[in-house]
Amino acid sequence: MNPSAQLRREIADGVAHALLASGEAREVWLEGALACGFAHAASDIDLRGIVDGALPAWESRIVDGVRVDLQATAPQRAEELRHLLRSFDVRRDDLGSFRRVRASMHDLMCLRTALSYGSGRWNPVLTPGERQGYRWWAVADQAEVAASLAEDLTGLVEDGLAESVVVVCRKLETCLAALDCAAAGHPVLGDKWLPLLAGAPPRPSITPARAETWEWFRPVQRRVARALLGCWPVDDPLQKPPRMGTPDAGWLPQRYADGWFLRRGDVHIPITGGQLLGWLSAVSTDGA
Repeated sequence: MNPSAQLRREIADGVAHALLASGEAREVWLEGALACGFAHAASDIDLRGIVDGALPAWESRIVDGVRVDLQATAPQRAEELRHLLRSFDVRRDDLGSFRRVRASMHDLMCLRTALSYGSGRWNPVLTPGERQGYRWWAVADQAEVAASLAEDLTGLVEDGLAESVVVVCRKLETCLAALDCAAAGHPVLGDKWLPLLAGAPPRPSITPARAETWEWFRPVQRRVARALLGCWPVDDPLQKPPRMGTPDAGWLPQRYADGWFLRRGDVHIPITGGQLLGWLSAVSTDGA
């Protein structure tokens, strides 16, 4: 832990102890990057008090030159968020649960990182099963972002809008880095922390060629597929994927509770696990 993080952990200890000793909160959680051991010289401290009854109107405070952001949450709301992590029930014909979870992804990230203060120590709030639930939803969420960006790319490439393609490709690289982190079991903290969470040298940039093929898109497809397969492994025999034209042209896999799909824009093609492996083999022919 670097000096900036160490200082902020010590301040968080003191504020949490005071809130508990005064009875203002029944629990105090440390959240965000600092809870994961990350901070820089201007980082704030995010603390959440679990409070019974009417929620207090806490304001941020400055302690030893560091801003401490305090939020009060009812235990019922915390339990609602935990409930979302206990199953992955999104289905292609009923995306309501997916929309509810995606709207709460920031709150779920805070919950995923949350450490509860007690007896001078910080302990994880979530159980291992709930942490796995966050992993499923975070991977599915980033795969959905990647699919949306890929849809934009297909239109931009088709119209030859090269400068806009570059901008979207940069966003897609960031999305893929977040997807890799989520698949590895890390919380998706924010763009600036991705290099620390990834723990590996940057991957080659997406370089869309002016050629007619979409082979430049294959690394994107492989990363999305492997992230999904890391959460939902497939041991089916490899099968030939369905016919859908060039396999490279903007298609990405998705995994819902009711199975696997290949998606391009609004088109979703149901596939088996074996067909997914066959499709992944087809987009891996350039050897990367």
